[in-house]
Amino acid sequence: MCGRYATTMSTGELQLEFRFDVVAESYLPSPSWNVAPTQDIPIVVERKAITGDQWVHDAVGAPSSPLGTAPEGGRRVRALTPASWGLIPSWAKDASRPMINARLETLGEKRSFAPSLESRRCIIPASGYFEWRKADRCPFYIYRSDGRPLAFAGLYSWWKAGTDWVLTATIVTRRAQGELANVHDRTPALLEREEYDAWLSAEVGKEVLDRLERPQAPLSFHPVTRAVGNARNNEPENIESVNATSD
Repeated sequence: MCGRYATTMSTGELQLEFRFDVVAESYLPSPSWNVAPTQDIPIVVERKAITGDQWVHDAVGAPSSPLGTAPEGGRRVRALTPASWGLIPSWAKDASRPMINARLETLGEKRSFAPSLESRRCIIPASGYFEWRKADRCPFYIYRSDGRPLAFAGLYSWWKAGTDWVLTATIVTRRAQGELANVHDRTPALLEREEYDAWLSAEVGKEVLDRLERPQAPLSFHPVTRAVGNARNNEPENIESVNATSD
């Protein structure tokens, strides 16, 4: 399970990594060293632009341009936009059970995720993420050894709250491997740069899902302050290494 992570990249840094064409109107992601469920998070999506200022959307009645003004029509356009962390299926009667994670092994079998897997996939950028070691509940910060951003494979869905449409998203997880499994048995499914286009494309085949099961890029991890367990503690110190016995 991935229930906390950090995202400290600027919009410019995100654009260099994920090459989006537009940013949702007035959206300026803030750095966070303790992202928690139900908070707004930056996600990268790709949809088809049909006119200069409209997008094709999945939910009937959704706003005509919730992701901002698109460039010329007739092509797929990549966008950076905020979403609430915790996917709520379009058919849900209420928002009482947002799903922050989706298991890779059962994605196609779950009614909650199957429609999003088919055509509503996203990338969730992160600097690193936190997991708590089961043996002693010691929190660890996990990040790429090469210093690059993490790209979580994600799914999104539109959910109607009264008269408003809410964009929600979830992180796809997989079984942890190697030394990482000593910290936790689950880990976010990570995408490499060469996989971004395929994951965001209109269709996804079995080979794309199979790639998410492959050995992942080397990750580093170290123990961090237990204060990260409180979502109100949002400081750069959250990701700094501490002695494993520290409070």
